[in-house]
Amino acid sequence: MWAITRGGFYRKLLNFPKTISRPLMGTSNLIRVSSLAYSTGSPNDVPSKRVGTHSGSFHCDEALGCFMICLTNKFSNSEIVRTRDPKVLEGFDAVLDVGGVYDPSRDRYDHHQKGFEEVFGHGFNTKLSSAGLVYKHFGKEIIAKELQLGEDHPDVQRLFLAIYKNFMEAIDAIDNGINQFDTDKPPRYVNNTNLSSRVGRLNLDWLDHNQSPEKENEDFQQAMALAGSEFLDWKLHIFELEEEMKVDPPIKYVLYEDDRGK
Repeated sequence: MWAITRGGFYRKLLNFPKTISRPLMGTSNLIRVSSLAYSTGSPNDVPSKRVGTHSGSFHCDEALGCFMICLTNKFSNSEIVRTRDPKVLEGFDAVLDVGGVYDPSRDRYDHHQKGFEEVFGHGFNTKLSSAGLVYKHFGKEIIAKELQLGEDHPDVQRLFLAIYKNFMEAIDAIDNGINQFDTDKPPRYVNNTNLSSRVGRLNLDWLDHNQSPEKENEDFQQAMALAGSEFLDWKLHIFELEEEMKVDPPIKYVLYEDDRGK
């Protein structure tokens, strides 16, 4: 059996500055989330890369996708930049949920373009969202780093598939407008969370007095934190892993150290 530690990820989640800046770049309406959110480096580090996603109303998939990609070695200490300007997006190191291109060799992870039909594989047939694309290409690395195991370790593979089934697939399906049920057939995917709805409610309401891009960006930061905290909650997947590993006798109680009170 193996154990999972969560404290490191939660400390990273909570330890970031909350400043947001709007650079003077002509009329591109470019908004920078300059918090270096979820960077594995020092909060004072200069961002080495820029990850772009769209401005305006946000959804769970790009909030979670931005959170996850900043946990990788390649994009740690990155800056999230929100814009729809195609010329600005071209210069970024990675682009999520905007731009009309899926090309992992260039770290482009959009799913809105005509003809896009990418799925996770491994028996899953739900069309991927930007979060699903990031997870497909970087999920094993993120899990392996947390478990302090190699990416080819069987426990990493088990958790990689379990997290997709119990968490990621529902986010992909909801973002792509796929119904969970089809008449009397079994559900097309497992939905253990209404995370997509809760992230959506963080968007500005039309009655809010402050409709500024800065406020919109603050809300997007909250969305990243919310989506990321649930992605890193491993307890959801333990029962399935116990069944797959044929744990006998069944586990009745689990004791773990509380992060706050020890």
